[in-house]
Amino acid sequence: MTIHVEAILTPKPGRVQDLLANFERVCPLVHQEPGCELYAVHTDGDIVIVVERWTSRESLDGHIDGEPLALLNTLNEGVLVRPYDVWFLDAVEFGDPAKGRIPTLPSAS
Repeated sequence: MTIHVEAILTPKPGRVQDLLANFERVCPLVHQEPGCELYAVHTDGDIVIVVERWTSRESLDGHIDGEPLALLNTLNEGVLVRPYDVWFLDAVEFGDPAKGRIPTLPSAS
């Protein structure tokens, strides 16, 4: 079962670029973690949103307990207004099935 995660991080004023630099450093490590299907960082210039997809709860738990996230948390010390908000989401499909959910990526061969 695929696990979808959304996280919102709110940096202190003037610190969004520091936060993005921290993600730039850590994202390649997260992308190599077992079960990572998607770990994409987005910003509107004030907040940072991370969209994640993991192959299973076990792979997500490995990420939560893993070195890349520990490194990110260390790098973000003093950068954030508050701890980040995280949601674990289940898709609720309405309308066109191709447009009503985040698509599954093809497997890498």
